[in-house]
Amino acid sequence: MTESRSSSRLTYAVMAAALTVAFGTGYRANQWRESTRSGWLPPETEAPMPLVRTADGQMTADAISNNGNRARAYKPDLKPYETLDEVRRAIKDNFVKTKVDETALTYGAVRGMLRALDDRFTRFLTPEEYEEFNERNTAEFTGIGARIDLKQEYHGGPQSKPFGASRPYIVEPIEGSPAEKAGIKKNDVILAINGRSTADMSEEAAVSFIRGVRGTKVKLKIERVHPLPTKPGDKNAVDKNAIDTSRRDGSSDGTFEVIEKEIARDVIEMHPVKLEWRADRVAWLRLDEFNKKSDIEMGEALKGLQKGPDGNGPAKGLILDMRNNPGGLLDVAVDVGSRFIPNGPIVFTRERNGSERSLNAEANRFMNLKIPIVVLVNKYSASAAEIVTGALKDKDLATVVGETTYGKASVQVLVELKNGGALVITTAKYLTPSKTDISEKGISPDIAVKPSEEDEKTGRGAQLLKAEALIKEKAGKPAT
Repeated sequence: MTESRSSSRLTYAVMAAALTVAFGTGYRANQWRESTRSGWLPPETEAPMPLVRTADGQMTADAISNNGNRARAYKPDLKPYETLDEVRRAIKDNFVKTKVDETALTYGAVRGMLRALDDRFTRFLTPEEYEEFNERNTAEFTGIGARIDLKQEYHGGPQSKPFGASRPYIVEPIEGSPAEKAGIKKNDVILAINGRSTADMSEEAAVSFIRGVRGTKVKLKIERVHPLPTKPGDKNAVDKNAIDTSRRDGSSDGTFEVIEKEIARDVIEMHPVKLEWRADRVAWLRLDEFNKKSDIEMGEALKGLQKGPDGNGPAKGLILDMRNNPGGLLDVAVDVGSRFIPNGPIVFTRERNGSERSLNAEANRFMNLKIPIVVLVNKYSASAAEIVTGALKDKDLATVVGETTYGKASVQVLVELKNGGALVITTAKYLTPSKTDISEKGISPDIAVKPSEEDEKTGRGAQLLKAEALIKEKAGKPAT
């Protein structure tokens, strides 16, 4: 009996001691957990750590660093092209659309790389665009007949969104072309081609979409700016019902009209040289661009100058009109310049290593006109047109009249790609014979004349009339 009671007391003592230890341990554990809720352990009420998918498809939980930020494992020595491929795979595996055009992704990446060079003249041509590029230089193609360039960071009316994108615009419709007959005008901005937005579309891509099979039609959505009328009855007043007058920037220098035109394509044969005779045997020679026909046609036209309009003697003077001439082939610029310059440099090129190379006049092309020359230029005269203008001005062989030129003093090399496309890469700058760099500055005219409202091609524009007056003035003096 005594032994049984002693045994019971021992059992109760052991149980009490165990409960005390268990309670104490639990209490201390709870206190430790409560004290660390604001530390590195997440509270029990918080959401579980998110899963992160890596580019190779693995799912991992975010790790939390000591400072509270997610720690990321990365490779500082990763090659740039590896990142490009990693992004491509991540898009393919995760993008909401299951079908991703990898060709479009690749072309976009290429254009992004070139854009990072911060040179608007370095560009990528798809196989289709490269074909159009080659056709343009042969001076014959099927299209609507309009010269196109890009407006950078265009801010137009509400329908021109996204604001700030580049847009193709009409530099000039070609005389007698389907574009001119359809009412397309200079400075019309193209918002869409067959329903496709032109936002940030390259010049070559725009040309490619506009061209097509002869007889088929292309639909253009264009935006035209109308100056605000200055008084009742002003000739610039237009139908307000057809025009959206709101502007993003709040300015009031014009109104925007959006027009849709459907134009039938036709074969456009480019004749870059056009000769007309003015009064008193003054020759007006227009050179529209520098393609493979330019020098041949220039040579024939200058032979006509030597004979005169009636075959009874040479011209009294020459107006060489290169307004709106976007340029073209460098070797053709040297050929054309050689028609007027007997020897010496037509242009210098400065390579990226600083070395310079002279492209000299070709003596066998020299025409020896011995008449006063006036060169007409404007803000759209660029590249090869600036080369010839700069050479004639530096050598005091012509008086330059009009506006400051575009300022494209870059030489491009064409790199053909295995997919049929090409890269047009700026490889050098060119300098005038006096080694003047006209990049972004252009060539300033000897006599500045703003264009009149009247179309210069009618022969009554202010710039052309000034050039004609100068020729007549110089014709009365001995030619140098």
